[in-house]
Amino acid sequence: MTSPVRIAFLGGNGHCAARLAAARPFLDEIDLDEVPYPGFEGRPRAGSREEFLSAISEHLRRTAPAMIYATGIGGLLALCLRARGELVGTPLLLQAPILWGLEHRWLPRLMRFGWARRGMGKVFATPAFQRRFAAKYFTHPPSPGVLADFFAGYAQCAAAADLFAWFDPPLLRSLERDLVARTGALDEVQVWWGGRDRVVTLRELEWTREALALGDRWPVRVFPEWGHYPMIDDPAGWARELIRAVAAAG
Repeated sequence: MTSPVRIAFLGGNGHCAARLAAARPFLDEIDLDEVPYPGFEGRPRAGSREEFLSAISEHLRRTAPAMIYATGIGGLLALCLRARGELVGTPLLLQAPILWGLEHRWLPRLMRFGWARRGMGKVFATPAFQRRFAAKYFTHPPSPGVLADFFAGYAQCAAAADLFAWFDPPLLRSLERDLVARTGALDEVQVWWGGRDRVVTLRELEWTREALALGDRWPVRVFPEWGHYPMIDDPAGWARELIRAVAAAG
């Protein structure tokens, strides 16, 4: 029997195991490894950005995935590792990644202020905020249990605000230099986007293409019915597309 292909999942800010729970029964052909982040799911926080990235790097070296699936801020984490000379040669599949929009969109700009980061947890724990969030950002309303688990991920994530402090415009400037200078760092990247994604729009990719002078590189596939969380909204469909992408990558 052929062993399942190991795919590393680099989740977004506040990600939790609940985001993948519904899709796992449809992924018999894939060993989907949710990469553990310091400070997430109740783990101790990292003391710095480099410590945070090194912890991710150590896990990936130990597990040796055949592909990286990165969504949200996970996309930027993958590029940070590529800039360090890691994951070069490992295909990246970026789904609605948060990249150079960090210096353009209002929320990341707001979260550069300490008071905003300190208040993030309280806001996400507010029932009224949770109801509005679910109505706006999911294409299919999750069950109360799934929604509770989703927001519990933020409550258990002491490092959620750290990412806004650590991944800032000065980091983007260094990535622009390092990624362009390092051979292969911008190769083997494909991008998925949901046509109904209201969290991160395709402008994110336009800003990134311009900053890295990508031109027509990084092929993009838009799924018209997907939002930002297809693994929750349509777990069977998302799993089916991921299996196809893995097979196509060999």
